[in-house]
Amino acid sequence: MTHPPSNALPVVSFGLPVRNGAPTIAQAIESVMSQTLENWELVISDNRSTDGTSEICASFAARDERIRHVMPDHDLSIHENFRKTFHHARGVYFRWHGDDDWLEPQYAERTVAALTSSPEAVLCTTVQQYHRDGRALPVHDPIPILGGVDSPDAAARVRALLHLVQNGGHLGIDPVYSLVRREVAAQTGLQGSIRDGDFVYSCEMALLGPYAHLPELLAHRRLPPVNKLGISRNFLQREQSIVCVVKSSKGLPTQSRVSVCAALIAFAVREHAHGLRRRARAFKDRRLARRGARPAL
Repeated sequence: MTHPPSNALPVVSFGLPVRNGAPTIAQAIESVMSQTLENWELVISDNRSTDGTSEICASFAARDERIRHVMPDHDLSIHENFRKTFHHARGVYFRWHGDDDWLEPQYAERTVAALTSSPEAVLCTTVQQYHRDGRALPVHDPIPILGGVDSPDAAARVRALLHLVQNGGHLGIDPVYSLVRREVAAQTGLQGSIRDGDFVYSCEMALLGPYAHLPELLAHRRLPPVNKLGISRNFLQREQSIVCVVKSSKGLPTQSRVSVCAALIAFAVREHAHGLRRRARAFKDRRLARRGARPAL
């Protein structure tokens, strides 16, 4: 196999932040190495792993000069580690890649072609196959039903994204794990350091331009085991992220900015209402369980 010269800038950069991902990281790396588009680089930011991850990454880096194994000199937060991979990237296009995820061989080739044919698009989403506990979940693409984030109007794009987030299900599109134009993504906060950073980043990208979408299964992601007890969301979490998005919209015309703010507020209200219903249902199920009754479906 012929690789591009080591001093040539890659077309695609994959950023893989990891900490103790030894059980799955080899598959994640191998899926990048199998790409039909060969002009890529893989930046691995290995955040003080202690489970053998570092040795696995070093071994792959020694085999392929397109793989760079970066080891930060101090402990990073998860968002800092994500940003570390981005700042080391040199490609025209960039994609974050999870240490427990893997890609189809045509991923880079197909998404680069989509962005090349849609120069106004800032990123390209694809259909993703999710897996939990070794079981593949049903493939879900909400865009044919709910519409895409492809309007020429920034406010309309944000409204479309919020509609997808709220109604497309958690197995819908994921702008964070998508191929982006690196120079455009650099204009965002790159997920910042707040808990809802992925939501803020997705909205910031929608403000900057339309999303392209490929209705093809090109990526796979593992989901963590279901936490049956559930984790309570910080009540102000959405409000904090909304403030960040509103600040990012300051360059819009006044009417568009008002439209974005109204959509974000309505989104937060619906999210809190849904959260309260979930908590009430969980409380009821716990009471029934203590009485030995069957939980509500």
